[in-house]
Amino acid sequence: MAVLKNLPRTGWRFQGIKDGESVADHCYRVSLLSMILADMLATHGVRLDAEKVMRMALLHEVAEARIGDIPFPALEYIPENVKERGEDKAVKSMFEEFGTVGEKYIEIWEEFESNSSVEGQVVRAADKLELMIQAYEYEKVGYRSLDKFWGNNSNWQGVKQFAQIQEILDLLLERRQEVLGTCVKRLES
Repeated sequence: MAVLKNLPRTGWRFQGIKDGESVADHCYRVSLLSMILADMLATHGVRLDAEKVMRMALLHEVAEARIGDIPFPALEYIPENVKERGEDKAVKSMFEEFGTVGEKYIEIWEEFESNSSVEGQVVRAADKLELMIQAYEYEKVGYRSLDKFWGNNSNWQGVKQFAQIQEILDLLLERRQEVLGTCVKRLES
């Protein structure tokens, strides 16, 4: 799994960001966001298993240790079911030697992939929220080729079902407009 520390998130590379975050960087912040979101949602009456949320967040990108980070544009050429089968095979091969513990990890990862539980939905929302936070951070330091991320509807899926997470995303969008507006004002000066 240490390979994730050295594996760049390729979507950023496609946008010209040479020293972008690694998959491990992404997973760490998804885990933090998942913890915070789970606790926040629980205070608003959402029933969930916070421990499962954390385990799921830690495991959500584990297949990439074997198959790499396949960016969204590649799915135009690689059918989604091929990617899914590859990830499934990778995860099973990674944990099959762990016995019942490995079976538990595989089950948690499969639950995330199927998006079949509130825990999986929270982690998926955290995954998308983290992506958009990272896009915002890159724009803050001057990258301007990231509109594709903001305009990609799949990056907004799963967020709207949780009003509190949607509020966070709305705030992020406001801040993005401020950053972009500041850049335009500087160019006009």
